[in-house]
Amino acid sequence: MAWATIATAGAITFGSIWGTLTRLGLVALNTYDGQSIAPLVWAQAVGCLVYGYASHKRSKAAIEGWYAPAFPMITVGFAGSCTSFSTWALDVFQAFSNGGHHDRIGLYSVMDALAQTATTVGMGLAGIWAGRALADAYPLAAIPTMRIPPTTGHLAAVLLGALFWIGSALLCGLYAPFRHVTFALVLCPPGALARWQLSLLNPPRSADDRVHVRQWTRWPLGTFLANILATLVLCGVVTGKLSRTFSSKTSCDALQGLQDGFAGCLSTVSTLVAELLVLRPMRTSFAYLFTSWAFAVISCVLLVGVPRWTLDLNDTCQWQVLS
Repeated sequence: MAWATIATAGAITFGSIWGTLTRLGLVALNTYDGQSIAPLVWAQAVGCLVYGYASHKRSKAAIEGWYAPAFPMITVGFAGSCTSFSTWALDVFQAFSNGGHHDRIGLYSVMDALAQTATTVGMGLAGIWAGRALADAYPLAAIPTMRIPPTTGHLAAVLLGALFWIGSALLCGLYAPFRHVTFALVLCPPGALARWQLSLLNPPRSADDRVHVRQWTRWPLGTFLANILATLVLCGVVTGKLSRTFSSKTSCDALQGLQDGFAGCLSTVSTLVAELLVLRPMRTSFAYLFTSWAFAVISCVLLVGVPRWTLDLNDTCQWQVLS
């Protein structure tokens, strides 16, 4: 059992690195002058699409029939790390507070924040439903001959997770121009693994574990705590890096990596949206979403907004080489 747990951790580590790379790549691809929506929305949609496809009853059975830890690698590791609740909360706060310094009145800032909120929730739900529809139309078939022996699979999962994590650390240390990305890759596995462990606090699953029919009457406390804790960490990092001038760009890259990597992967939108579909009664689902969103945005106001407004902080991380 211990060996299987270590292998699952290795698989999640491997998935989280690729999920983080996908999120950062989609954000970079969709960051341009005149963009209509927040670039993070596309990463949220892709992560939810993958989660919806993998969590379908037939897909899950096929994946676990091939190799059991491959399922958490895809859902917890890749999809959970491709999406980010804490970054979304910060984006909503930035819209509320007009962090971009646009020429607009307060009401327009409120509408911008609500638009970002509705777009993310809507794209997340659409992604989950689209993933399940794709699983119905193009189901994964369990192929007995492709089943990986547990011993071989466990060894491969541990090696893949360790090698990619070590490789990210070496790339971070040896190649400075990409450190704003590689720091995130080094710090994302601890966030994803912490979220995985916090998920043990969620309500127990039903015997057949069919995601699209299982109903919960209690909040998934583990996911809620992961999202709020990640938002608190992110807020602390943002305020810390804007409140002083650092001696090198590496310090700013490291803090950005902590923000995008650890905090980004400790939180998740894909799991949150999937949970909204199984919470009953419906008012419990709405209460879970609103409370998560409100706690996160209020945290941003208190930990980022108040220091920024009272201390007149910089808009970006400042660094200079000290002679």
